[in-house]
Amino acid sequence: MNINNMKYVYFLILLTGFLFFSCTNEKESVDQSTFGYEYFPVSSGKVWTYQSDSIIYLSGGAKRDSVRSFIQEEIGDMYTDASGNQIFKIYRSFRRNNSDNWERINTWTVSMDNTSAVRTEENLKFIKLVFPFKKGLRWQGNAFLDTDIYIEAGGENIQAYKNWKSKIEATDLDYNFKGNTIKTVKVNLVSDTSIIDLRKVTEYYGQGIGLVRKEMTILDTDGNNPSQSWELKTKKGFIHTLTLLDVR
Repeated sequence: MNINNMKYVYFLILLTGFLFFSCTNEKESVDQSTFGYEYFPVSSGKVWTYQSDSIIYLSGGAKRDSVRSFIQEEIGDMYTDASGNQIFKIYRSFRRNNSDNWERINTWTVSMDNTSAVRTEENLKFIKLVFPFKKGLRWQGNAFLDTDIYIEAGGENIQAYKNWKSKIEATDLDYNFKGNTIKTVKVNLVSDTSIIDLRKVTEYYGQGIGLVRKEMTILDTDGNNPSQSWELKTKKGFIHTLTLLDVR
């Protein structure tokens, strides 16, 4: 090998080494504080209290029942599942009025890793957030679900989870919580309308807080009066809003 070739090989070795160390340093310098983990805090002992407001359609839409109650969620014990994932229990309590005592109703679960936050609600597993997130990011939030399943609402069966696809609708939204302005991220889980059904679900997550508001509209009709408003033509379904009152 002549001197010029040796110089060329030596140059390639130096260049490769430089690129390797540059990539290594770049990986080490990733700022995970920008990934959005603080919008979904998970730690034992954390407690959220929500006001729950529902409108439930009954008797083929002839009647509507409005219900207000309160829900409390507390992060409890942690365990490791068969796949090695750390799972936290969510102890959920209910009361009809503020003056009532809390009554334990069920236990859900939540888990979070570097790429996603997952909640199991009534044995239904949802991917609530993915990390890092940005405006416009989409993912299959109900990838673990059989989307053909029915749930019960007002004595009627309804397919609530068809055509869901989660999307980060907005980031850094201002939200007033207990007199303070906090930053929130808006997640659109579904926004789908046809001649016979309406599905619209939105969640808002506050920085350092978690879920601050959820809006859920699941309505069905018979398609006989397509020009009517949903308020008039709904035959079954519900409208539900969950609003955070306190967190500690």
